[in-house]
Amino acid sequence: MADTSGRSKRQRLEDSAAQLFWSKGFAATSIADLARQADVPIGNVYYYFKSKTEMAEAVAEMFVQGSQAALDDIETRFPAASSNPNGVARKRIEGFFDMLEKSHMSRAKAGCPIARSVSDFAEAAPKAARKASEALIMLTAFLGRELMRAGHPNGMVAAQQSIALWQGAIVLAHGTSDPQILMRLCADQREVLLRAVHHEMN
Repeated sequence: MADTSGRSKRQRLEDSAAQLFWSKGFAATSIADLARQADVPIGNVYYYFKSKTEMAEAVAEMFVQGSQAALDDIETRFPAASSNPNGVARKRIEGFFDMLEKSHMSRAKAGCPIARSVSDFAEAAPKAARKASEALIMLTAFLGRELMRAGHPNGMVAAQQSIALWQGAIVLAHGTSDPQILMRLCADQREVLLRAVHHEMN
């Protein structure tokens, strides 16, 4: 059952939907499951959401907002500096991989919630699937932009490859129940990218 302290019923339903869609899957999660997890009477659920599809759209929006907030935090911690733009970009790249690292254990255990949503929502809630995919696009664009600012000659391509490797590593780590795979591959990718921009700067 969800922790109900300090959160509205709608917030609890959104949080519960995000968790259950991730752990059980969209199709396998019932309205009753959501009501029970959120500690909301089942008759009240439809007051906040007309359908499970609307919940999927809310969850997808949560992913986009959460990703944007995480990227904004990196930019805030490493503000732009005209005197050393390359150095700031390098710090933001490191901050980006630090952000990914914080989610390694949960993703190795249950897979990527964003990627699962894109896949699970595609047929029943295509609008939600498209919205969830924006989070992956946003992450890729951020990394690509900072790589280019740091002097990487093919920053956007390198970012696409990194996000693809991250997602593949999640699948492999989850499928084999071995989080070390995800940790190692992401650490290697961080080193490869930082070495590449260091080489370009010199």
